[in-house]
Amino acid sequence: MDNYDIAIAGLLHDLGKIFKRAGLPSHYTVQFLQENLKTALSEDIIYTLEKYDEPKDRWQEILKEADRLSSGMDSGDRKESINNEQYYNKRLYSIFDDINIGKEHRKGNYCYKIVPLNISEEIFPMKEEKASPEEIEKEYKNILKLMEEDIKKEIDTSTDSINKEAIYNKIYYILEKYTTFVPSTTSKYSDISLFDHLKTTSAIAVCLREFHNSNEKKDSQFILLEGDVSGIQNFIFQVTEGEETKRYVSKILRGRSTYINVLIDFLSKYFVKKLGLTISNILYCGGGKFQLLLPNTEDTKTTIEEIKVQIQKYLYEKYKTKLGLVISYIEVDEEGVKNYSDSLVKLQEHTLMEKNRKFIDIINIEKDNFFINKGTIKNLCKYCYANEAKTQLYKNEQINICDECYIHIHLGEFLVRNRYKYIAYDFDNSIEDADLLVKFGNMGQVAFYERLENNNIGFMIENINGAGNFGRLKFVGNTVPIKEGSVASFNDIGTMAEGEDKIAVLKMDIDNLGTIFSTGLEDRNKSISRVSTLSRMIDIFFCGYINKICEDLYQEYIQESKNNKVSLDNLYYINFSGGDDLAIIGPWDWTIELAIRIKEKLNYFVCLNPNITISAGVYFADSKMPIRISLQEGEKYLEKAKSSKTKDSICIFNEAFRWDEDIYNIKKVMKDGELYTKWLEENKLSRNLAFTIMVASKNINRKGNIDFDLIPLVAYLISRNVNDENVKKEMIDRLVTADIKDSEIEFVKYPLMIALMKTRKVKEV
Repeated sequence: MDNYDIAIAGLLHDLGKIFKRAGLPSHYTVQFLQENLKTALSEDIIYTLEKYDEPKDRWQEILKEADRLSSGMDSGDRKESINNEQYYNKRLYSIFDDINIGKEHRKGNYCYKIVPLNISEEIFPMKEEKASPEEIEKEYKNILKLMEEDIKKEIDTSTDSINKEAIYNKIYYILEKYTTFVPSTTSKYSDISLFDHLKTTSAIAVCLREFHNSNEKKDSQFILLEGDVSGIQNFIFQVTEGEETKRYVSKILRGRSTYINVLIDFLSKYFVKKLGLTISNILYCGGGKFQLLLPNTEDTKTTIEEIKVQIQKYLYEKYKTKLGLVISYIEVDEEGVKNYSDSLVKLQEHTLMEKNRKFIDIINIEKDNFFINKGTIKNLCKYCYANEAKTQLYKNEQINICDECYIHIHLGEFLVRNRYKYIAYDFDNSIEDADLLVKFGNMGQVAFYERLENNNIGFMIENINGAGNFGRLKFVGNTVPIKEGSVASFNDIGTMAEGEDKIAVLKMDIDNLGTIFSTGLEDRNKSISRVSTLSRMIDIFFCGYINKICEDLYQEYIQESKNNKVSLDNLYYINFSGGDDLAIIGPWDWTIELAIRIKEKLNYFVCLNPNITISAGVYFADSKMPIRISLQEGEKYLEKAKSSKTKDSICIFNEAFRWDEDIYNIKKVMKDGELYTKWLEENKLSRNLAFTIMVASKNINRKGNIDFDLIPLVAYLISRNVNDENVKKEMIDRLVTADIKDSEIEFVKYPLMIALMKTRKVKEV
């Protein structure tokens, strides 16, 4: 058996659980595989699958060991788990319900319906219900039916010339689609996805085969490797914004963000391809980095160094020091696989050390040339001021632009709203007829297609957000507003706001994520499959479901909007969303609503667990301001929110507010803002008075002490200038109180700023 044989065995070894839970006889699993995969599975694979629990040969021993390590169990525990299976009465519990980093949380026993992977409300956990065995059995039968249909559609085994690599990849993404919300076990603790157990078992099995074949005597059988791309933010935002370039800035920014994601995906797959491993060995890929599980052999280490230097040379020759790749790895023994969270902490520490010497290999190659300016470029590209420009045709227009920015414009323009449905990874540079090709030197290329009939090209095909008919389902935060067939400008986005034509930059990320992964999982199980489940569930929300949140709010905007001429097909421009963070640009008022909605949806996605929170920064900007500056300010606002005592906050107007706790939270800011907006629109409150009170609110504690003289002034102004008695009474009750602690005078500036911005175009009577 070669690597792909043992890997396929690992990927299929527990598939029988679905058949048993569907009420089908045990022998049906092998029958199903033989009927649907035919010549794709050798007799060795079938034999290994049939008897691995009671191993009689080397391959069955490897598979059993991989299964045990993936589960994080000792030998006896694994056997007991199998014997305690309760096939008919359990769904997959949410792993988020079990996270604990010190905040009290009463578990709600949240679980998932047994459904295919998608980005609808179906993927949200629900309170455990007393579902009948017949009902759950029906869900399993439906999953099997859909899986069988996809296997027949995706995999053609009628020929004898079987490409094991292609077969493996197709089995992988079919299982990912249909077993993500299936529990790996239905014993007491069932919060590990069956897919993550199958995937990690497959990865471990290949590593064990390679390690044993090397005949090397080591205590640690595995290598845990991390690749971290540095310089991402500077690379994305190195776009010159001016009169000549502003038409294409939004497209280039989107294109560069997409390019970085494609680069990281490509590099992770390139590593496992060159090492003769599988995509299951890619344990994580996102947020600017990837993590791989590899066999701990001298050949592996030699190949790692060769690939590392090859990639670093490519990036240096193309981008100099603007983009770099840091590679770090640690050796891991069986205990390190079973307690995978602890291994991740050690790996992160090692990566931090390597970042301090990230260009050392290039310096050793380039010597003094590394520090010498190679001369000037005569015709600099006006978009990046880094490369030589030339005249190129874009949409029937001749523009002066470098090849790199030209590719980024195309990526930014077309990888939105399902224009490109498929991505194909090609390490042989054999694809020639794609709609768009992004080349990575002699390492290979990535091809993009709007339409594709052949599902057997390249190393692997990915299907973007389910827009295509085949390929691995790849979630991408690709919501971008379109105007007249092109990506809208930031000026266009600003006009969608009520009142002032401003945009807002929203930056968000999960609080204490490192702590969640390192100590949030109970000590009973920090296994590789459990951590994998946690990572993927977070990724599903930020890469996939985020698109639905944006679309839902856009539909609400259409229903509520006072702007009758809705010229864009969405409000939000997702610059980046993946891992645990995001950067989104939208109309200033609806971007605050977006932040609140993301927080609310995330709360339900993580089972209302207070140990998992998120912070946000929302920075308002003129749409003509260079977007890189706006994004930098948004990052500062996010840091201010995260530096508050409890985190779990949102920063607007350079002030951090809790989401729903505290008296003066963001929901009160918005609710009061709506009230003052209503009064302004109905001319019950003048803009002049609202502005005067706002200034007084800003100044009342300017020197660190309350200026009590301002309070009677505010009372006088309200009494003198507000004619509506109800409005007058409510404003005085809010702002002029016997005890300053009960007054909203310090707080009122925030909702008033909201109201003044919303009513900028209101004409007073």
